[in-house]
Amino acid sequence: MTGWLAGQVFVQTVDEQEVAAVTGFLNARGLNFQVLTLSERMVLDASDPASGVTSDRFSIAVQVAGFPQVLAPVLTDLVQRVHSGDWPAEAPGS
Repeated sequence: MTGWLAGQVFVQTVDEQEVAAVTGFLNARGLNFQVLTLSERMVLDASDPASGVTSDRFSIAVQVAGFPQVLAPVLTDLVQRVHSGDWPAEAPGS
């Protein structure tokens, strides 16, 4: 018996280096994804607009579809890396 999985996985971060690591991981595995960016600017002093602070947040929407036995190892690796923050450099052919 076999099945088929289809859906989306979202990864959220505020770290641009982590975005680069995640996208490298996804590209190396041929997974489709889209990076969504939310940028906020807060002014600390209304009389001095230059005193603002900007923050960026990123959501990476990963499209997945396939057989569970194919997707499971990739999703397991992705979830473990996301929760541990461990993004070692990708070896060629990983």
